[in-house]
Amino acid sequence: MTRHLVMTLSIILVFAAAGFGQGFEASGGYSYSHIGNTATSLLTGTEGAHGFTGSLTGNINQWLGFTGELDYHRRSETATDSGSGLVVDANGKRTSFRFGPRFTSRMNDTVSTFAHVLVGGTRQSYTENDGTGLNTSLSVTGFSTVAGGGLDLRVAPRIAVRPIQIDWEHLGSVRVEGMDTGSTNGLRYSAGIVIRF
Repeated sequence: MTRHLVMTLSIILVFAAAGFGQGFEASGGYSYSHIGNTATSLLTGTEGAHGFTGSLTGNINQWLGFTGELDYHRRSETATDSGSGLVVDANGKRTSFRFGPRFTSRMNDTVSTFAHVLVGGTRQSYTENDGTGLNTSLSVTGFSTVAGGGLDLRVAPRIAVRPIQIDWEHLGSVRVEGMDTGSTNGLRYSAGIVIRF
């Protein structure tokens, strides 16, 4: 599903290239997401998860662009059940795909800041192995959004470093085995490289 969304975004951006008079920017790098301790984050084990965030932005003019973003976070834990003594391995993954406007302020030739609001969906998966050969596996998809911004520092004509990007992240409520998990919020920190073309 995520692959189809990325391909769709790529096709849209290619055909809309004529409208992006200021070119494109691709970014990618490390990401850390801290989601509140609710049923939704417990489902995926992603309270304090490391991962990757990548985006592609088509710039319509100097201050307005359209961004497509894909991020992936994962967390694994091993614990011993106090009652049975079994060692339990739990793995959680979260993949998000979001789109929306980005607003940029170019302070000078070297420094620029940006803010964005992106909406889309999040695929959450959880697997557990209790050591007996029985595996538990759950996957759900729901609404998600991020709002935030960051700072880019140009280090070469077409390359910039993004030392900080901070986003407020919201995961909508999903239903797991007939039960509503409730929505949850958190913060995401990202840093990486930006390539302009």
